[in-house]
Amino acid sequence: CTPVRSGHPGQLAADMNETLWAYCQSSLQNHLYENAIFLAERLCAETPSEASRLLLANCHYASGAPARACAILGNCSAPQNRYLLALCHVKLGRHLEAQRALLGSASPSADPTGTAIVPNGAAGLYLLGTICLKVQPQPPASLPRDDTNERSRAVLYFKRALELDPYLWSAYEALAALGKEFPPPPLPLP
Repeated sequence: CTPVRSGHPGQLAADMNETLWAYCQSSLQNHLYENAIFLAERLCAETPSEASRLLLANCHYASGAPARACAILGNCSAPQNRYLLALCHVKLGRHLEAQRALLGSASPSADPTGTAIVPNGAAGLYLLGTICLKVQPQPPASLPRDDTNERSRAVLYFKRALELDPYLWSAYEALAALGKEFPPPPLPLP
């Protein structure tokens, strides 16, 4: 026979939510995605919030279902949710939607100077730079391709990412691949 818990119903619900959250995280860490999804769905049903939706979307993303994660994050506005939404759109080849998710605007051209504040700091800037390289204007076949604007913005995002995180090696690699100068990498950690 299990003991009956007594207490305030609100406290019991909070305890249940913490338990669901902890076991869901454990399932994710152990790559038990279906179990994690089940627990996160229960949490979302019990406590609908952007945080619980982020957890459920992370479960779907980790399980290889970015389209499901997109559907869950569709109306979210929290920065972490927007970052994961952008990752999902990239996986699905929807680069303009990924830019919109990171920039928080309807138009990716809203940041022509590459100075926008994006979710997840250096990682968000790096992601935005990689997206810029994938989003190329498609001129008519008779005209030469001019992708310098998107490439220039990508360079700005990569450099800003390195200002925030000088150990983001992927940004150094991206700048080198573009033939651009970059600050010297930091000394190795002791």
